[in-house]
Amino acid sequence: MGETKKSTGSSEKVIMADEKNHTDSLKAILAVDDLVDEDAIFDYLLREVGMKGRFQTIFNLSFNLVFSVLIAMPYLNIVLALSVPDHWCYVPGREETNFTIAEWKELTIPRDPESRDGFCKCKMYNISGPVDPAFLNNHSERTQQEVGCQYGWEYDRTWYTLTAPSQEDWVCDKSIYVSNTFALNRAGDVVGSFIFGQLGDVIGRRPVFFITLTILVLGRSLSALTAHIYWVFLIVSFLGSASTSASFQSPLAIGIEVSAHDKQAYLAMLQCLGWTLGICIMPLTAWASGNWVIFMLVTTLPAGLFLFVRKHFPESPRWLASCGKIEQCQKVLSYIAEINGTSLPPDTKDILKKIAGRKEKFYGIASLFTSWRLGKNVVLICGSWVISSLSYYTLMLNISYLSGNPFLNFFYQSLVELPAYLVGKALSDRYGRRWTQVGIFLTLTVGYIVLISIIKDPNMSWLATLLVVFAKFCITATFYIIYLQSMEIYPTCVRQTGTSLASVVGSGAGIIGPYIIYLGVSKNVLYPSIILASLALIGAVCCAFLPETLNQQLPETLADAQKFGYDQKFWEINYNKKKNVANVIL
Repeated sequence: MGETKKSTGSSEKVIMADEKNHTDSLKAILAVDDLVDEDAIFDYLLREVGMKGRFQTIFNLSFNLVFSVLIAMPYLNIVLALSVPDHWCYVPGREETNFTIAEWKELTIPRDPESRDGFCKCKMYNISGPVDPAFLNNHSERTQQEVGCQYGWEYDRTWYTLTAPSQEDWVCDKSIYVSNTFALNRAGDVVGSFIFGQLGDVIGRRPVFFITLTILVLGRSLSALTAHIYWVFLIVSFLGSASTSASFQSPLAIGIEVSAHDKQAYLAMLQCLGWTLGICIMPLTAWASGNWVIFMLVTTLPAGLFLFVRKHFPESPRWLASCGKIEQCQKVLSYIAEINGTSLPPDTKDILKKIAGRKEKFYGIASLFTSWRLGKNVVLICGSWVISSLSYYTLMLNISYLSGNPFLNFFYQSLVELPAYLVGKALSDRYGRRWTQVGIFLTLTVGYIVLISIIKDPNMSWLATLLVVFAKFCITATFYIIYLQSMEIYPTCVRQTGTSLASVVGSGAGIIGPYIIYLGVSKNVLYPSIILASLALIGAVCCAFLPETLNQQLPETLADAQKFGYDQKFWEINYNKKKNVANVIL
């Protein structure tokens, strides 16, 4: 089904049809049933409506740029909200003296060489009377009198005025609360991507977009108000994270499905730029607000404004056509044509009926494994996604271990993503997605090897920091390209399901990130770099066996996916000729 056949006889007349006579061309397509596949038919129809018009410009700038800026902040604001400031046991009495905090800690808090500031976080001296400064010199006596915090904790407010852990005292015996919340948020992302990703291909991109956005706004807003009831806080945090990935996927899927093929890389980059702007604004907002509750609300509620633009967010006409929903598809096409200043061809309904007659059955995730070639691509995409995701989140979590202003550290690490997206797009548009991805992974491997060789040298700390930033640059570029490949390799009927599956697997793997960092802290500082270098090398191998999508006619059906890439040469780099049957007709 959907296979393109060679035309003979009367079919040659169709190929030579006058480009200006649209109606005759459409009738010719309908007359020669086996000449073209449904992708070429719909592309021809969409070309009449407009694939680079005012509608595409407004939709993509609104939902794949501005919306991405606003949705990136609630996606990650929980990370800063759960920051644990430096803390120590509160020992009453300093208010009645002229001791500074540092002097009081010397008198009342035991030393801990493993701590960043040298003091214990969860122990104090058992002091029942006035503090004698001479007590400072009697180390053996102080050691014998160490006890757990008896009066609560004090927090360093240099950077954080109030966070969820400092508000609720989720430290020491309750420090597991923070870890549990992070783990449940990642689990929510996995579950939500699995459910909503498939729903996007079953009930449509539009309803999934508004469902997930509603859940996200409610979940994150309620998280800011329920920390005092921990089990409620966990539930709403889980729900807020369950809808984030799907909220990104729906607008991009629609944007790609109504735009020209040569705009796909641009659209993916547009959304990535929105993401970068959002995560750059977010830490500065946290720094300015100080209070985590205000910060959560300020970075979440603006995304809810998009709940009021329903009429400007139509369903994907390509998805409607693939599902046989002719009336709805024609209505959406008329809406697009009206904004673009064009009109629907008179035979639109007949063309849509032709496409609907070739409708494929959809079996959810099982559809991704209906052929060996598609199944192989699914495995390779998921593998590459896992490596990019795990490396990305491991590097992001490592930010909290850096010295200095945590908000600026987050900002600088986020800012490096902007040139990474631009370089990733430029290279993938010039040399293809596949070999650009392979080259970046190999370069990243070399960078990690250099980092391993110098990481223990204190005189080379500046180079180690530079290499970590370079690693974030490379991983960001690979994330952009694999995201683009996911949208291009999967056919329309399983595009959101396939992308969501990769997101599910990648998010699940991201849970390992904290433990990779833990290995470096507790065992050997080389372990994280060794693991990430090995992953980068595996990523290069995975990407080498994916089909190239640059300047290719992308699959629209499962039948197309069964043969996509079979005629590509392994070592071919630059794909200049686009294989598009619709171009032959025109």
